Amino acid sequence: MADDLGYGDVGCFGNGTISTPHIDSIADQGAKLTHHLTAAAVCTPSRAAFLTGRYPIRSGMASHHHVDVIPYVACTSGLPQSEITFAKVAQQAGYQTALIGKWHLGMNCHSFGDNCHHPLNHGFDYFYGLPLTNVKDFGDDDHSLVILAHRPNLRLQLAAGLICGIVAAFVLKRQGIVGKTGSGIVITLFCAILSYAYFALFHFKLLNSVMMRNFEYVEQPMQFANLTQHLIKEGVDFMEQSISGGKPFLLFMSWLQVHTVLYNSNPEFVGHSKHGEYGDNVEEMDWSVGQILKALEHLGVKENTIVYFSSDNGGHVEECNLAGDREGGYNGIYRGGKLQGGQDGGIRVPTAIMWPGVIPAGLEIHEPTSMMDFFPTLLSSVLDQRLPPDRVIDGRNMYPLLTGESWVSPHEYLYHYCDSEIHAVRYRPRKGDSVWKLFYTTPNWQPGSEGCHFICECYGDAVRHDPPLLYDITADPSERNPLNATTDARYQAIVRQINTAVEEHKNTIEEVPSQFAISKLLWLPWLQPCCNFPYCNCKDPVYN
Repeated sequence: MADDLGYGDVGCFGNGTISTPHIDSIADQGAKLTHHLTAAAVCTPSRAAFLTGRYPIRSGMASHHHVDVIPYVACTSGLPQSEITFAKVAQQAGYQTALIGKWHLGMNCHSFGDNCHHPLNHGFDYFYGLPLTNVKDFGDDDHSLVILAHRPNLRLQLAAGLICGIVAAFVLKRQGIVGKTGSGIVITLFCAILSYAYFALFHFKLLNSVMMRNFEYVEQPMQFANLTQHLIKEGVDFMEQSISGGKPFLLFMSWLQVHTVLYNSNPEFVGHSKHGEYGDNVEEMDWSVGQILKALEHLGVKENTIVYFSSDNGGHVEECNLAGDREGGYNGIYRGGKLQGGQDGGIRVPTAIMWPGVIPAGLEIHEPTSMMDFFPTLLSSVLDQRLPPDRVIDGRNMYPLLTGESWVSPHEYLYHYCDSEIHAVRYRPRKGDSVWKLFYTTPNWQPGSEGCHFICECYGDAVRHDPPLLYDITADPSERNPLNATTDARYQAIVRQINTAVEEHKNTIEEVPSQFAISKLLWLPWLQPCCNFPYCNCKDPVYN
């Protein structure tokens, strides 16, 4: 799985200027899914849905406010232990399982080392990678801070808060409400809160740039030199060990690229592409995929292995470096991008899957499918396991589509959430060829663009549509020409049917504890990893 890869960044999805021969080869030898959708336009909820086959809101992994990813290693948010991942089912079915790369679904619940959200407690036998995610703060440029990209005036706001605290203490003392000691306590309290906020918000690299091997923190800060090669080696070593032990394996290669901070571990790709550093990263990531495919062939298991490639969400169209150069992906003809709710640029992702002897080579599937479908497809058609009977599984088995037995999507409706609110719905009638998409809410784009200031908000200034916008996305995939709500005879009937489906869907959503409650997102010092204490600096002994 790639990170933040745009639909239009891949050769077989229409890019003629970035070279991705290895991803293309998966599509050539299997199927290309041109209408494959994530359950969220941002990584944490999208990855939760991928692993569980369920909309993020069902597991508490959908936010109710402006923070929609887990911000710290040392916070208590994460994928609940009650959730069943496809890795857990595979493990129970006798497979060796491993996650190499990005996790971003939490670590601890109450105390350091309880590891309640850790990959090894969600069905993986081995983990090497980042407990959180790669962010632009991890680079060598101390001025490139993700928090300032989102809130450029934050330092001034914190300073203003301190001044307000001092003034408040002075006024309270002058009014006789508090004495000298009381005013000192007020000032001390303001200073403590603002110091905590400043430290937590402006030290992302110190707090979050860590690598783990199983339960051990082995590198802090993480080193990008040879990182891609290390990830490949960890994946190949795992496959070799599984095969030598006579066990089938499930390997989740969760690449860091092409999320910022951009990096090239392989010098062959520096300056190699026609699209600057971003293009270089795409091509290195494709090379990484090729190394895994090469290992499968070398180990003699390629013909008996399913390979699935996708991205956790679409390209981040607003992402730029300090010089203003574009560092985010290209989403082709689809509008919007990462963090934009129901916009296809953020949720329609380049996806290919090969299964020798089962999926016909060169198959193209244009029907709507979901990343959540991987869970039931794997369980039912590969592992021969029952779906969990005690919960709603939103994914559908793609096997009939993948084998050519069916040519109609297993989904009649797909609901596109922006955090915990439905922004759009996709409707695939059981007859005919049309796919309809209804927008209740769209992003408030900056004039002349299809982006916001760094990220678009799900709430606040998002644009509500009354009546909703309805598109026939089979005929109008770029969503440029909505049906006329007044004159088009189809509009009322289709909208009425979709609204009914939305109400029925909402009735299946049970209230669960939110993993995005503010208390769960706070940086907690007692959960902070610090290898080689008190220096919080160490290098992985395996690669040092």
